Amino acid sequence: MLFRNLPRRTAVLLTAATLAAATACSSPTGTDTEASAAASPSRSTYGTQTPLVGNSNYEAVGLTATTLSIKAEAGTVRTDELGVTFIQPRVDESADLTVRRALWDGTEAWSATVPVPDGAADMQAQLSLDPAIGVVSVWFSGPDAPSEDGASFLRNTYAMANQVTWLDVETGRAVSEDLMVSAFDLAGASVRTNEDFVGAIVMEDESTTSGVLHVDADLTLVGSAWGELISAEGDFQLSDVSQWNSAPLFTLIDKNDDSNNIVQLGSTELLTADSDAIRYIPGPTHLGLKHNEDLWLVDGTGGVTTVDTSACELGNNHLYPTISDTALYTGLARVSLADQSVECLADIAPTPDAKITGEFSDGALLLTSALSDAQVRGTWLVPADRSEPVELDSLGPVKVHADHIVSIVDGSDSTFVDVYDYRDLLPAQQ
Repeated sequence: MLFRNLPRRTAVLLTAATLAAATACSSPTGTDTEASAAASPSRSTYGTQTPLVGNSNYEAVGLTATTLSIKAEAGTVRTDELGVTFIQPRVDESADLTVRRALWDGTEAWSATVPVPDGAADMQAQLSLDPAIGVVSVWFSGPDAPSEDGASFLRNTYAMANQVTWLDVETGRAVSEDLMVSAFDLAGASVRTNEDFVGAIVMEDESTTSGVLHVDADLTLVGSAWGELISAEGDFQLSDVSQWNSAPLFTLIDKNDDSNNIVQLGSTELLTADSDAIRYIPGPTHLGLKHNEDLWLVDGTGGVTTVDTSACELGNNHLYPTISDTALYTGLARVSLADQSVECLADIAPTPDAKITGEFSDGALLLTSALSDAQVRGTWLVPADRSEPVELDSLGPVKVHADHIVSIVDGSDSTFVDVYDYRDLLPAQQ
């Protein structure tokens, strides 16, 4: 793992350390790393590092070296438009965590040490992100203890250690707090959360929610009693929960009326849907909401805009849209965040199963397909002028951030991230 040093702009409140020298990362078992290292690029490349996960298809289109390659604890990688935040793998589970922030060009922005709470050494370290305020939370999840009365636990959440640390992704400034101190004021006996929530749900018992804790952009913890958040009348059950722009984001299921399911951001009701199958797409400037063919955008003020999707059928095949700071991508539709206009690529896409993975600064789009005609994943580059897509050797599941192609591979014990500069791809297409 190699970084170019960047001057620290502010001090970290917890113990922090910056890499003094380049650190080598071990390669995953069963990869083609040796072949990747042996490959000699036929031209100069912007990438300078050897990928941790070798892939001959990447090499075939000019992606022979990375700008950044890292190994992280399993499931603790969070990406955004500017870089990646992750937890460095531990040799000793009782040892303090090292949280690192790297920019896509390989520069290390900061590193911080986060102590493991008492009793959490055998729990799993987790990392959650609110992309709108640029805050990550470091927390520890564990299995639920058996309920004596058979009560069901809140779905889509995990039991968690009380101690949580929040970090500003831009500066590395960190704050730790014991959630139960605040939960006590909300009649709470325990706290729960998930990978999409940088706060916590306060539980009075296994099945009763008494409040919500969430964090602001200045890393201040805010508590809200459940009765203060919910204004709707009826018998509601809490469903999916997340956080966006400092506020808890969740769906309420009406137990007596399936058509009356409410999506809320904080205490504001965003919309009512006829099912709870709402997909959240949190981004740096906007929140996307998708339900079948319906699509909405929420801005930083909480204002909701219905997107006219008639130009392109969204369908149910693409349940995981993506979003950047300029557009939302769902299936073959590109939705501009500036004016909510929809561009549909259905007429030029090589297969109806393709979806827009992301966009580069020159206007080109990257398409991927989970299942092409050859029964394998396909990848195509759509030029900015929307001429015929250029077929690439399959790159597999990737993300696009700030002119970088990001490959994330989850292993049983670690997650591997290889980052390629988009400019290395272009000469192969000329």
